[in-house]
Amino acid sequence: MATVGLFDSGFGGLTVVREVKRQLPGVNVRFYGDNSRIPYGPLPKETIVRYTRQILDFLAGKNIDIAIIACNTATSASLEEVKDEYPFPVLGVIKPGIKGALAATRNNKIGVVATEFTIGSGAHKQGLKAANPKAEVIGQACPQITLLVEAGKTSGPEVEAAVSGYLKNFKGTGIDTLVLGCTHYPVLEDTIRNYVDQNVTIIDPAVETVAEAKEWLQKKGLVTDCVSPSYKFYTSGDPELFTQVGTIILGWPIDNVEKVVLG
Repeated sequence: MATVGLFDSGFGGLTVVREVKRQLPGVNVRFYGDNSRIPYGPLPKETIVRYTRQILDFLAGKNIDIAIIACNTATSASLEEVKDEYPFPVLGVIKPGIKGALAATRNNKIGVVATEFTIGSGAHKQGLKAANPKAEVIGQACPQITLLVEAGKTSGPEVEAAVSGYLKNFKGTGIDTLVLGCTHYPVLEDTIRNYVDQNVTIIDPAVETVAEAKEWLQKKGLVTDCVSPSYKFYTSGDPELFTQVGTIILGWPIDNVEKVVLG
């Protein structure tokens, strides 16, 4: 039976875990949330790469078959540096988001919402324009959204104000596709949808990311119909808060969250 390891700077990566359960219901999951060191967005690249290696080293000890960096910031900062350092494939969430956006857009005008680091890295813009030189890419950093989700705030006036404040910058741009370039943002997808035009397709990179993982696992013959896969969660933060917020994001109850501080 396959085991998939995932990590994020916080709770956002649980949106990818949610997609793993949908597409790969028979695999084991090991997830690490680095909640005590969030946000990654304002950190220098070298620090993010160091954190990524620490967490992948930890997950490697859990006998995983494949790893997903379920964090756009960590993907843009570190994937190219670490992907060949482990005996298992290491996937990121940037390229899958790009793939989804290119398939969805009809007018080549694509918006990207993400952290400061991810927007500043130009990862989505460069990837989109490399694949489609006609692509017009408009990025918007939304740091407050990440912090709201981390605090367990998924609705209410504060959330509405933050989302509407950021997304108003896309008014009049003509985008027909919006990439959720931070794994925290799909938690607020319904709210986000209220502040973009009705014709805008919202891309959750988790869908393409997990599809890529599934394809690799199938080629290796590791996808089985296990009726009782195990899910184990680790956090550098507060296990009780992780249990509360994680249950909301995943849509099913979790327990036995273990606190593990790395570095």
